[in-house]
Amino acid sequence: MTPALATILGTAGATVAVAFAALTVVGVVLLARRARRTARAPLPGRTDAGVALVRADEAVRAASDDLAFALAQFGEDRTRGFARAIEAARADLEKAFELQNRLDDAEPEGERRRKDWAKSIRALADRARESVEAEATRFAALRRSEESAPETLRLIRAQLAAVETRIPDARRSLTALGTDYVASATASVAGNVEAAEKALGEARSAADDADAAVATSRVTAVTDALATAQQRARDAAALLDAIDNRRDELARAVDGIRALATQQQAALEEARALRDAPPDPDSSALVNSRVGELEAQLAAVKASGRRDPVAELDRLVDAGDALDVAVAAARNQQRRFDGARAALDGALLSARTQISAVEDYIGSRGGGAGSRSKLAEAKRELLLAENESDPVAALDAARRAQNRARDADDLARYSNG
Repeated sequence: MTPALATILGTAGATVAVAFAALTVVGVVLLARRARRTARAPLPGRTDAGVALVRADEAVRAASDDLAFALAQFGEDRTRGFARAIEAARADLEKAFELQNRLDDAEPEGERRRKDWAKSIRALADRARESVEAEATRFAALRRSEESAPETLRLIRAQLAAVETRIPDARRSLTALGTDYVASATASVAGNVEAAEKALGEARSAADDADAAVATSRVTAVTDALATAQQRARDAAALLDAIDNRRDELARAVDGIRALATQQQAALEEARALRDAPPDPDSSALVNSRVGELEAQLAAVKASGRRDPVAELDRLVDAGDALDVAVAAARNQQRRFDGARAALDGALLSARTQISAVEDYIGSRGGGAGSRSKLAEAKRELLLAENESDPVAALDAARRAQNRARDADDLARYSNG
């Protein structure tokens, strides 16, 4: 056995530099050791917790072998996470074995406590096993990436060529967008063609690096270069996609403006009718103001020249919403007035009747200063109600006249009681 091979098998914490052929031999030896260990492994426990514990222990032992192999291939920096996972898994196993020893103790324990221990053992064992298996799977994928690197590179270069063919169309799209729309409307994609070309160049360079790394069997360099090439190729495609997306968004906004403008013309007609026959001057002024704002926005979107349809659509929506609010407020006011008018005649009749009755009572039987002052107040409120043009205010005054008349009646009867 060579000194380098002995170092790989005996030391899992140091970086070992060996030839790729030696690594292959090491892998075969480690797999053989793992098979012998599995053959000697004790039978699984009779409980779910015991089975989980045995599986976790075997997984941690196997992961320790994998770590030694990974150290030689990828170096200490790339395998630190693997080493930490094994260390944490061993700590979990130690806790799980302590609990298993309690379960195996001859002294009787409460059934509930034993179930809790078994549940904890299962959780600790599963966590330990899953963490090291995830790391082992990750490094297995890294090894496979080197094996499939030539095919992966072929696909990446094909993708780069496809993205490259899109560059002229992307330039033409940006030119057309600049003709139809203001700069602010296309600012988010203005530099995307140049950025995509840069990303393509970086992807090609990374692909060349991967080619060179494959030739020298440098696994870490291969995987890193492949990842960079794939990511920058995706970045280039996404930058060009963004140009197409922005073109489509602006076109949809233009279509939305046309549809919304048609709807808002009908809303304007209804608002103008309400403005010309308002429930009160304030409502008319507000509706008129909102009508003017919406008309201005509709005129703006019909203007020719470069435009920002997204911003125009936003302003058109806001103006339409403001008009809707004003119209709704005017309609609510109209409903209030209609309701007040309907109730006003009855309230006035009631107030007049009560005032007349109190006045007759005081005239025939007398009353004190309090009843007479309340009667005078009732008459004043009735006069306000009869002369108020606002039906809501008139109704409020009529109801106050009713209340004052009742107060006057109560005081007059009390003073004569």
